[in-house]
Amino acid sequence: MEEAAREVVRSYEKARPRASGAASEERYRERWRWDKVVWGTHCVDCYPGNCPMRVYVRDGKVVREEQAGNFPRIEVGVPDMNPLGCQKGACWGQHLDAPDRVLYPLRRVGERGEGRWERVSWREAMDAIADSMLDAIEESGPESIVQLMGPEANPWNIVGLARLITRVGGLNTDVNAEINDFSPGIYLTFGKFNLCSSLDDAFHSELILIFGANPVYTVIASYHYQVEARYNGGETVIFAPDCSPSTMLVDRHLPVRPGTDAAWALAMCKVIIDEGLVNEPFVKEQTDLPFLVRTDTHRYLRACDLEAGGSEEQFYVYDERRGCVAEAARSTLATGDVDPALRGEYEVTLADGSRVTVTPVFELVREHLEQYAPERAAEICGVHPDEIRKLARKVAAKRTHVWAGGTSLKYYHGDLMVRSIILLLGLTGNWGKKGTGIGCWSIGMFDGMMLLGQKQEKGPAETRRFLAGRDAVIAAIRAEDPTRTEEMCRIEMTRRMAGLAGMIPPAFLWYRHAGYREIWNRADWSDPTMTRPFDDYMREAIDKGWWQDVAWPPEDMPPRVIFQAGGNTLRRTRGGQNVLLRKLWPNARTVVTIDWRMSTTALQSDFVLPAANHYESPRFHIPSPHMLTLIYSDRATEPAGESKSEWEMTLLLAKALERRASERGIGEYQSRRGSAHSLKDLYRQTTLGGELVSEEDVCEEMLQDTVLAGTIPEGTDLAAMREQGYLRFIDWGISPFAINQASDLEPDETHAHSRWHTEKQLPYPTLTRRAQFYIDHEWFLEAGEALPTHKENPKMGGDHPFVMTSGHNRWSVHSMNTTNPLLLRTHRGRPHAVIHTGDAANKGIRDGDEVRVFNDMGEFFVPAKVTPNARPGQVIVYNGWEPYMFRGWRGPMDIEPGLVKHLHLAGGYGHLHYWVLQWQPTPVDRAVRIDIERANGAV
Repeated sequence: MEEAAREVVRSYEKARPRASGAASEERYRERWRWDKVVWGTHCVDCYPGNCPMRVYVRDGKVVREEQAGNFPRIEVGVPDMNPLGCQKGACWGQHLDAPDRVLYPLRRVGERGEGRWERVSWREAMDAIADSMLDAIEESGPESIVQLMGPEANPWNIVGLARLITRVGGLNTDVNAEINDFSPGIYLTFGKFNLCSSLDDAFHSELILIFGANPVYTVIASYHYQVEARYNGGETVIFAPDCSPSTMLVDRHLPVRPGTDAAWALAMCKVIIDEGLVNEPFVKEQTDLPFLVRTDTHRYLRACDLEAGGSEEQFYVYDERRGCVAEAARSTLATGDVDPALRGEYEVTLADGSRVTVTPVFELVREHLEQYAPERAAEICGVHPDEIRKLARKVAAKRTHVWAGGTSLKYYHGDLMVRSIILLLGLTGNWGKKGTGIGCWSIGMFDGMMLLGQKQEKGPAETRRFLAGRDAVIAAIRAEDPTRTEEMCRIEMTRRMAGLAGMIPPAFLWYRHAGYREIWNRADWSDPTMTRPFDDYMREAIDKGWWQDVAWPPEDMPPRVIFQAGGNTLRRTRGGQNVLLRKLWPNARTVVTIDWRMSTTALQSDFVLPAANHYESPRFHIPSPHMLTLIYSDRATEPAGESKSEWEMTLLLAKALERRASERGIGEYQSRRGSAHSLKDLYRQTTLGGELVSEEDVCEEMLQDTVLAGTIPEGTDLAAMREQGYLRFIDWGISPFAINQASDLEPDETHAHSRWHTEKQLPYPTLTRRAQFYIDHEWFLEAGEALPTHKENPKMGGDHPFVMTSGHNRWSVHSMNTTNPLLLRTHRGRPHAVIHTGDAANKGIRDGDEVRVFNDMGEFFVPAKVTPNARPGQVIVYNGWEPYMFRGWRGPMDIEPGLVKHLHLAGGYGHLHYWVLQWQPTPVDRAVRIDIERANGAV
């Protein structure tokens, strides 16, 4: 392909006439000449990412990149995904020699954050880091070595450093809590948060509801499907407190008060029930709404209530056909000849002979919704009752898709908002068919990356051995309960492995060692329905064993060695420097940042190791069901300076650990969790006997194993990927995250999740085996959240008059792009706070003035952008800016308390248990309370 392109250029140059001005023309032509072109992409979590690029190289330097636009149409009549890309990808090459690029290993001299460094060799850096790790192992235990995972979707960190830390007995934090991209509302309802339809499936939608999102900013590459759905006759409605580019490109913008989306959704549910618009066959089959609840205890009616020794997981409906209570099937959603009642009250006799009244969940929902008449909801959320009624009727009549943006995950009561909207979809039968449903994000299908960490030797024989063992475990889990589906068995296997893999939900680290315990116990900042201090809920969750094996590290083991690779903890974490630098950082003896640039976290580290940029080493993007493609990025240029890929660094560190352990006489040791570890032959173990040394070696192995897992075609190898740049997956493979999509994967159709549930009646992986709207866990009952409801956002940060909202900005989904020189010229070139015109006038603030933004957590200074587009009482500060771009090197993240919701510690209940990326407490940051004033000295 490259040679053919060059031949075309040579032929043209021979044929073109020489005319006056040829020198000028030649200079222009020279600007666009290249030596080679390779496939590239940007392995960052600008979800879903995976944009294939053509990267042009001349004289060993990247001279430009452009969108490949090479995807075929998948389904007849549906637009293709092209061109896929954004302005950040189109100027990524600017990073390769940017002023903030780190080119050599650096060691701190002086105090952390002082900005004084010395250049050291790779040998010096790795020996010093290895010695620090060995000190931690000897003095505290290997669990005091922690990697704080980040959003950079880079396989070299996953199969390299993360695996090495696990091998030595250390811990890796769960990235989904670190970056707060977990949707507890979806998980509570479906037993999995990571539902994804393919991007092109939105074209089938007749009605798209957008909330908690500004997709024109955040999904630039794929937003065109929302516009194209309108060309196809669809309608788009956005709920947002402010006017943004996204509100300009919809049919209706319904302004909503921040944090009140549950109110309009529940009011629509009431309209649908009151007007007889419920899709009753769907509700009876797919949801728990027919299930009977005891009116005395408010708990589901269970078999253990009716007979001694009965199951706690057998539930009941009232069969209107026979006039009696009937068991709800657990192995299928099909109701058979049972006609479950949705209304009424009934009496049943308990095992002790007493009689109690029971009623369907639907009846409880109907009564609960009496407080959400459209007029009352309008008072809460600001959406006019007429709009609520009209839209409710449309949802009932049309294929409706909900685009729940990242903001829906980051409100304190975001779970209630999402549960309320899913209830709206459930009442109207709007999931499990094309153009419908709600989703979040997911991984899966590239099984070779996961398999690599399970292998002891290179080659297909070892892969087949592992797969056979895995199949045996799945069979054993199914034998324990034959009603389990394949999806349930995979989830259960992953759950049981959680404590063995060294990945932990970071809430316990934050609570015990990072300074958040005091913040989370602030009753005046938390949900007023909490009847006890946060400490009590944490203690109960630990004492009852709900987080057994993953509640690490313990109180007496603060992290001694901290790694940050593929992230920017001090910028990204809520509370930021105001919290982490006070407790977590002082207790750490060594902080290591691996990055290709000098980030805020790097500035506070002891070692900064220069990482190869995305065009400087071969790698794959992390695939998603949204795209269903595996994207390859090749090495376009050599790494700048002494930069190395994370895989190369992993091998250097493995050698250093092995060598220094031998020199110090450190043999086998035990972790606090009881596992045995040895650093002897660590390098050979990491490289599978010395067979996988280069990145190309690892790429070939991962591709070969992915073929064996059945998700990519036979014969796929690195040469094929270098030729075509991407391929489409042909099956889901062995991952629980992929099979969570619960639909057949067809080569010529868009993908809509959950069709196995609606078309094949396969149960959901929840306690009730249905889409579950009633959570009768004792904590949820206590908090009044057994059913979806509206609650006001707590006064996080103190009792102040404004709320600060945020979201990804247009110029940098993450902080890595905010210093790009070209992108800085496309906007004001610095952070800003968007303030409503009236609020600014009341505070004496003019456009461009520096503003002091403050609350009980702290303060930061930022220029004002005064506009009528913001809602009165709302201040918008987009995230992604580096703190060092603000005066005083503090930004909005530093005054966000980072509260977690206590209910997300609940366990011991059906599907409420941790497994990787799933059920766990995550910090929130939307609608933090603040005040503003014109800064001293502003003119």
